[in-house]
Amino acid sequence: MIEESVIRTVIERTDIVRLIGEYVQLKRRGGRLIGLCPFHREKTPSFSVNAERGAFYCFGCHEGGSAVDFLMKLENLSFPEAIERLAERLGIEVVHTNGYAAEKRVTAKSRERSYLDAMKTAQDYFVSSFYLDIGSECRSYAAKRGITDAMVKSFELGYSPESWDGIVECLRKHGQSLEDSRELGLVASRDSGGFYARFRNRLMFPVHNVKGEIIAFGGRILDKSETAKYINSPESPIYTKGEHLYGLYQAKMHITREHCAILVEGNVDVVMMHAFGFCHTVASMGTALTPKQAALLYRHTKRVYLMYDGDNAGRKAMYRALGILLEPGFEGLYAVELPKDDDPDSYLRTYGAEGMSQLIENAKPLGMWCVQKKCTDIMALPPELRKSGFGELSELLHEFPDKLAQRHYLSEAARFLGQDERRLAVELGMNIQTEGAVSKVPAEQNIECNQYDKIEWDVVHLVLTSDKRFESFMELQGIELIQEPALRALLLEYAEVLDKSNSWDILNSLGENSRKLYEKVICSAPDVPEDELDKWYSGALAGLTRKWAAREHQQLGFSIAEAVKRNDMQSAAALIEKDRRFIEMMQQSSKERQYCWQHEG
Repeated sequence: MIEESVIRTVIERTDIVRLIGEYVQLKRRGGRLIGLCPFHREKTPSFSVNAERGAFYCFGCHEGGSAVDFLMKLENLSFPEAIERLAERLGIEVVHTNGYAAEKRVTAKSRERSYLDAMKTAQDYFVSSFYLDIGSECRSYAAKRGITDAMVKSFELGYSPESWDGIVECLRKHGQSLEDSRELGLVASRDSGGFYARFRNRLMFPVHNVKGEIIAFGGRILDKSETAKYINSPESPIYTKGEHLYGLYQAKMHITREHCAILVEGNVDVVMMHAFGFCHTVASMGTALTPKQAALLYRHTKRVYLMYDGDNAGRKAMYRALGILLEPGFEGLYAVELPKDDDPDSYLRTYGAEGMSQLIENAKPLGMWCVQKKCTDIMALPPELRKSGFGELSELLHEFPDKLAQRHYLSEAARFLGQDERRLAVELGMNIQTEGAVSKVPAEQNIECNQYDKIEWDVVHLVLTSDKRFESFMELQGIELIQEPALRALLLEYAEVLDKSNSWDILNSLGENSRKLYEKVICSAPDVPEDELDKWYSGALAGLTRKWAAREHQQLGFSIAEAVKRNDMQSAAALIEKDRRFIEMMQQSSKERQYCWQHEG
């Protein structure tokens, strides 16, 4: 427990405007400070800060509270963690009420600080070496890779000299424990006694925790005669492998602003992505993605674009990452597919920021991408070897924790492989019965197409996936044919999107409900052969037109009956003439919808 007086002092002395200003660009409007809310997507600012009262409130998503509340929600911290973080900013010592527990905590904190100080000393040594004459080769290497001076400073890159003893002497000179430094992986023990530098002649990438403290290093080879391309810090009292993301400290504010993150594999990839303006990029640091890394990412965003290397190893890593990323419940997971021989670094150097933007805009839902790629792999095998491929496909489908999702992707796999769904289910050892299955998605967010008119749903899918169809549809006032309020709202919001060729623009422009609906609509195509879609679409429009005309015909029937009841034969005659047009429209539409009708059931 933290003493109440400390809590009160921290809250009173925290400048809420300065704190929130590090995450949100605030502008003064009248007597208020406003900005775009970091907790929900919006184009018009509805997030307000009251400096005098030390409070914030969003009129859009209704989040509000003090500086502590803000930090707790944004960084997913507990109340004591938020108080300690704010106290550290203010230079206030945190006093705990439980004497024994407090003493243990102070001791642990002191020990942690000594480790962090050793890492900071090493970092200063690497940075100074980078800019000295001994670092000229490293600077040339960085420049050749396209790493700018700004990125060197932003990521605090450095150079570990070839010297076996340089960092040992530096740590000793600054009073750092060499035994602690050995635990941290900065130095290693000699068999004959003493210590030597573990990192030599390497470009150094410090790994920061979310607070910006250096907890580990990654060293990239300069001398090609060395066998290990990268040497990374071992696990230590302040660093656990698989619990941190490289670049998160530099990227976290950009992730908040972009409402998504790009996940890559390597340190250089992160630095290069930032250099080209994609500053919401982080990396799993060359290791397979872990559940703790996924949970850490989930604290900062609910949408992830996965961009691994384009080779077979990168593709397999994407498959493995799928199940791990599905577990926390991300709202949006997308696969950015690089060419076979590229990684993010090489692709940027060839195609630049514009090419990378285009690649990201063409991202596909991760689940669908994995299933389609796995099916492509199966089709490439000789028939006698496909049995093993089916086993891998089954494993992939079972990654989806939701039975409804498993059934959906089984259906997609069957369509892609040209097989009967039930026969494929037997081949994969899957039970396709979904009665009683419970979706992990909250009920209010569980938007499934079977809650809607199937024809309306599929027509909206085709309209949203073709700019030409959308323009024609809106010009013909086709929206009047759509009766489902949520689908109508989606079409109206989509019409306001300025750049419909940019998926980022679309997702950022739509409201929360429409965005979720949009993602589901575009991922559920009609069960119609590709070369017959246009014919089906015309028939579907005719079918919707017939339904609309039938409703109008029914209403006119009531009106005609009322006119006859009033003995107003002139009005009745006019209504009957108007009704004749709707009857003709129904007859004509019935003929045109025949093809669509064959697929409705």
